[in-house]
Amino acid sequence: MMCYEQEIPMSVATLTLAGKKFVVIPQREYDTLKARANGKGKARSRKPTKQELGDIAESRRVLATEKTIPFSEVRRKLGV
Repeated sequence: MMCYEQEIPMSVATLTLAGKKFVVIPQREYDTLKARANGKGKARSRKPTKQELGDIAESRRVLATEKTIPFSEVRRKLGV
């Protein structure tokens, strides 16, 4: 089930033209759906906070300094 920020109860009309089924929705709802599909609606992701940016930088520093183990060595150690 999908949850929307603001649910508006409405009836939806359907039409069948040339064997194809169409749904009639209000213009406002259509514009909202179109904006979300184009990435311009309220569904956009937010900017990371300073804390999150710091966490990302820290994890990148740790990954850059740690020695990585090749997968073949891991398999050999595990006996796989």
